[in-house]
Amino acid sequence: MFETLAMIGKGGYGQVMKVSHKTTGDVFAIKKCQLRVLTAKQRENVLKETENLIKLRSEYVIQYYYSWIQYNCLYIQMELCFNGLIHLIKTQRKLFKMYKTYDYYISYDIFKQLVESVEYLHKNNIIHRDLKPDNVLISMPYIYTNHRYIKLCDFGLSKEVKALSDEYNQRSAKHTADIAQYMAPEAQFGTDYNHLIDVYSLALIGAELFHFDSDYIRDGVIQTIKTNDKELDNKLSEIYGLLLSMSVSIYTESYRKIDWRLRPECDLINNLVLDDTFYIAKQGRNNENCTIIKYIINEPDKGKFYN
Repeated sequence: MFETLAMIGKGGYGQVMKVSHKTTGDVFAIKKCQLRVLTAKQRENVLKETENLIKLRSEYVIQYYYSWIQYNCLYIQMELCFNGLIHLIKTQRKLFKMYKTYDYYISYDIFKQLVESVEYLHKNNIIHRDLKPDNVLISMPYIYTNHRYIKLCDFGLSKEVKALSDEYNQRSAKHTADIAQYMAPEAQFGTDYNHLIDVYSLALIGAELFHFDSDYIRDGVIQTIKTNDKELDNKLSEIYGLLLSMSVSIYTESYRKIDWRLRPECDLINNLVLDDTFYIAKQGRNNENCTIIKYIINEPDKGKFYN
């Protein structure tokens, strides 16, 4: 039915392949998990991922098509995405040596879409618990005007809850230690946590997007933003303050020890904090921004003209 074109990813649970349908020629991504080599908990996680992809069919999540088990392997057929956020961040930093306004447009647009995607999960009582640049993808039709191009993936560690107000303990979710770099400290240190661990992870991803020091965000360190654009400085300072509020914790090395329960919800971040005014007035249209993203990832030499 499918012809394998390339292997595009590999993880602890299996590998992801780029394939084409032998009849139609359509291209997809297929995740292959060899069930016989997985532990019982790992098998539970990959099956949970399939269940959540079926449940979360939306523009915010990578599109699920079909899944099947053959020769003791689980296959998950999904949309083929253009690239991952981790690659864009690395290339963006190489391309934009000095932070410029266009760089802000790109970072802002991605971050806003990312927060909206996590807000969608929380409205459906899903905690992702594994948010990191590796699990954020850029969809293929990114050149369309006003198209959502940020998609969440990898729901193997996600948790469905009865109510977002419920709290859980790390001892009942030891597998979350796999994401220590982006994981909220209340989950790392075995205390109670809830969906706000996703907000903490968003703060650290945001720090990378806006070229801030992630350690400063973790430790609650106040930083003065200086570029050659005063208006841009003001907006970046607001974003920096937002990220600090999203990462508050009693475990910080800063004197600012604040209960993690005071982190803002995603809907508050989107509706009250992430103001589109500066962004829209400067950018003009979304498809231009997407074109820049295309150049950053695929044709960095052309992207240099925006620097």
